[in-house]
Amino acid sequence: MTTQDETVAGLKQILITASNTGTCYGDHLTRHLVDWFQFGEHQLYKKQQSDSSQHIPDTTLKTASPVDILLASTAVIPRLVEQGKADEILDTLSTYSQLPYVDKEVLVLCLAVTAKQTEQKKLVTDAHSAVRELCTNTHLFFLFIQFSKMIAKKDGHCGWGRGLRRAVGSWYLSWEPHRLAVEVNRHASAHGWTHRDVIKLAHLKLKDMPIGTQVVLHYVFQGLGRTTEKYSGQDNSQDLLTLLQALDKDGHPQEGEKAWDVDEVISKVMKLHEKFGYLTLDDVPSQSLKSQELWSHLLDKLDSESLVASVNRLGRCHLLNPSTETLHPLQDQLVARLTQETVAAGPITPTQTLLSLHAYQHPARFIVDLGVKSGRGGARGAGRVLARKSSKVNPKVIEAMHTLIANSAKNIDKTKGKLGVCIDVRGSMATTHVWTGNPEGKGEVTCQEAAAVTALSLSSGGTNTAVSTLAFSESGLVNLTLGEGATLSQVINVFKETVIGGVNVNAALEWGKENGAETLVVLTHRLDHQAVAVASQALDQFNHEHNIQLRLVLCGLGTKRLNVPHIPGILLMLGFQHRTPTIIRAFHERYF
Repeated sequence: MTTQDETVAGLKQILITASNTGTCYGDHLTRHLVDWFQFGEHQLYKKQQSDSSQHIPDTTLKTASPVDILLASTAVIPRLVEQGKADEILDTLSTYSQLPYVDKEVLVLCLAVTAKQTEQKKLVTDAHSAVRELCTNTHLFFLFIQFSKMIAKKDGHCGWGRGLRRAVGSWYLSWEPHRLAVEVNRHASAHGWTHRDVIKLAHLKLKDMPIGTQVVLHYVFQGLGRTTEKYSGQDNSQDLLTLLQALDKDGHPQEGEKAWDVDEVISKVMKLHEKFGYLTLDDVPSQSLKSQELWSHLLDKLDSESLVASVNRLGRCHLLNPSTETLHPLQDQLVARLTQETVAAGPITPTQTLLSLHAYQHPARFIVDLGVKSGRGGARGAGRVLARKSSKVNPKVIEAMHTLIANSAKNIDKTKGKLGVCIDVRGSMATTHVWTGNPEGKGEVTCQEAAAVTALSLSSGGTNTAVSTLAFSESGLVNLTLGEGATLSQVINVFKETVIGGVNVNAALEWGKENGAETLVVLTHRLDHQAVAVASQALDQFNHEHNIQLRLVLCGLGTKRLNVPHIPGILLMLGFQHRTPTIIRAFHERYF
């Protein structure tokens, strides 16, 4: 592979794994950097407010570590420009944006870095033109603006040049007015930005825009009342005004009222569902989500991802308490909805469902600690402390979530090419928990559960004959039979029935050669430098001796960090996140 080919491959890798190294971690690169940067800005602002006479130079933010990491993680982009491959950058971003394997937030990060390659004016112009294509929702759009600001701050600029202002105008104009009305109400803010902020900084002129876009953006600034007064009766705008009235969340509750009128919210919900065919939790005022009556109208109208997210929300509101007889109809309605085929056929994945299930089973909340004494007489200052919140779980809901995990796994498209999933079934997998990137500690999911849900996802719920699930046993590798539609509990029981043995990469390689596998996946709870080095040497020697190109995925589900350089043919994954099976599949199918 030439240097240029390797650089393009590096861009593809970061788009899928969110990492520019040979290791994929459990934490999320982009959100970590944005949060870090915003925290630094907040601290700087507090210093300025506390001592206005003290001058704080702008260089404080110019040398901010988050921006340095951002630029280092995307260094492949300026290298492609230096190699004369600028055209391939946007071609790759556009092509990969259509793939289900790509991390859309990292895609936006790469687009923002591309738009700052000022020595290539055409590339910058094309990158700003691509914003309306690649930033498909408010979250991604505001993330692009935030990254643009971060990079500009590094260079001592504000970031709001003509190119970005044009990109903002094009983004709003690219939306059909009714869809734009829904978008600005569902997602009013993200990453510290609001639609009002962005429109104002971009100096958009409403009078130059089509009437439908004018109505929506005027509503963003002036609210429903003034917009209705200004545009009522103009150019068939009544249908759009009616939609805005159904979407509007600012006009209620009125002054002196403590809560939304439930009947009014239900009326809005019915109108939106009638027009669009589905709802999300963002369509409903959060204050009204404690109403049992509202939930009874809402549950059968939510999309699959919002439905799964609603389980934890209902639990926190004590609306799923199994001992509350009056709430049984709501519980039964939720269970019936979770087990519907249409929900399992939606975009929800088994890993997302598992993580939501654990959030419901193990609820947590932050409480304020006002100087509580710590051990040995020491005093701890006020702060936010993670504490468990007592809550009863509903066994029927848990069973329905397990059913959804099994059904959604069956609906995953079958991967092509022979794949071997080799699982460590020792007892430590059941007693250790995965690393999720959470600085507070481990996640609630055990390594055993993570391995089981990964096997279900890669094998499409046991329906894909091209995928073999195996276990490291005392006698080497043994086949594990996952019946079609197997549940997570059934897979774990199969693990427990297997005679345990240590992880043996050489045995896995031999199985791969004998069965014509293209990729082998090793799922275990712990990896260290020696284990990675031994596996790398074994794979290199094995491929050389047999003249094959077998690839290897090493998953240390409970491992936090390893400083390991990139190893050709090996994907090293540490921790567990909802995209873990997706990244493995993309590696298997040679997308990076």
